[in-house]
Amino acid sequence: MDDGPDSDPALRVANAELATVREAMRELNRYVEALERGELDKVVLTQRNRMRAVVVSLERFADLEKRAA
Repeated sequence: MDDGPDSDPALRVANAELATVREAMRELNRYVEALERGELDKVVLTQRNRMRAVVVSLERFADLEKRAA
């Protein structure tokens, strides 16, 4: 079974939205700014070729919270 970033066809992730945890630690300011400007919808963090977490802007998070309520 493949647990790589492309293993779940239900998730749509552009290459620009993928980052390793290590890369995200180095580039966090750049990712936060891109999320705030709307250049990225999300950043999917990978570790050992597996998707581990998703980072979204505060505005997007608030929208998701409202929809879930």
